[in-house]
Amino acid sequence: MSKNERISRRNFLKGSATAGAALSMSKIGAPAYAKVRNPNDIINVGVIGTGSRGNYLMNQMRKIENVEITDLCDIYQLHLDHSWERNGNKGRKYNDYRKLLEQKEIDVVFVVTPLVYHVTQSIDALSAGKHIFCEKSLAYSVKEANEIVRAVNRSGLKFLVGYSRWTNQTEMIKDLVKKGAIGKVHHIFTHYHRNNTWVRFTEDQKWFKRLNWRLYWEYCGGQMTELVSHQITALNYVIDSHPISAVGTGAVDFYKEYDRETWDNIDVVFEYPNNIKVNSTSNFMNAKMGNSIEYLGTNGTIEPFRNKIHLYWETETKHLESLGIKGAHIQLGKSLNVSEEAVRIPGKEIEVTGERKNLVAHFFDCIRNDKEPVISVEEGRRSSIQALMANKAIRLGRKVTWDEMLTEG
Repeated sequence: MSKNERISRRNFLKGSATAGAALSMSKIGAPAYAKVRNPNDIINVGVIGTGSRGNYLMNQMRKIENVEITDLCDIYQLHLDHSWERNGNKGRKYNDYRKLLEQKEIDVVFVVTPLVYHVTQSIDALSAGKHIFCEKSLAYSVKEANEIVRAVNRSGLKFLVGYSRWTNQTEMIKDLVKKGAIGKVHHIFTHYHRNNTWVRFTEDQKWFKRLNWRLYWEYCGGQMTELVSHQITALNYVIDSHPISAVGTGAVDFYKEYDRETWDNIDVVFEYPNNIKVNSTSNFMNAKMGNSIEYLGTNGTIEPFRNKIHLYWETETKHLESLGIKGAHIQLGKSLNVSEEAVRIPGKEIEVTGERKNLVAHFFDCIRNDKEPVISVEEGRRSSIQALMANKAIRLGRKVTWDEMLTEG
């Protein structure tokens, strides 16, 4: 095994600090493709991080016309070789991401590494004139979140954060909330529940910690940054806001092996403007609730359900005609139910329509046609700060405010 294969990712970044700074000073603001490209041009892509998520994104890229994966980088040689084979034994391979960034033919870089490396690698890639698709969560700290926003704004390059909020379902829910379909929203519940330890086994134990980086605080922010961040990004988009404060609890209650540090269950309450409360939970012991979000309003509830949207109406519903519901059995202003029992059957089921959105294809379309990505670096910053605020509230055992978080940047 080579020296580059043995080097840890944290030391890797420490060693690259000087080179990265020099690169940033010399090239930031000189984008490779700041104007509209010919749609027939080949876009060359370098991928930093070739684990399971990196391979998923590469599978998406291979379906897009005139996109070529030319360069791959990972410090774990088995991942790198496997991805190279899946890429048809094509492309240059590196253990040092800085070597990848030196390749002038690369137009786009996908940063698909653990959270702690996102901002450093992204800033270096911007300095090298590359457009960037950066996986979630965006930043490991508030300071980093502010740094990457400034770097992207200076660069003139396209930058997209890979949260999963861009779906037809989310767009339809936003429209329903905006139109007042469930009255005034006052509570939102999110659940990201699994029956999964996050542990990945390897025969070479010296790689265990780096392959199981989600278990350790030095690499990420646990369930908030790796799972719940998708949901808070979506709901922030729907209600067009961010929280004022957070309180929460979390612990390692079940999966204590391997000196695990990140919690296996969390429960956080966010307070938003206009008296909206958001309760976000995640656990690894029971998957019944799955990945779900419920929007509770004064007149009803919106619940995404597979490729549908369920609406549950409260009593004294007065808004049904606005949603196209008419019939002799409905008298506006009267109870929809014969009792005051909890509403468990949807009053209306809406099919999610439209062509399925593809974030990877959208990103390349933005590059070719000089469009702004749907999930911007500013949106990534907002979601990152919220996740970090929740983790801080759990650690300190007290309420932490948004304004308090901003002092850390």
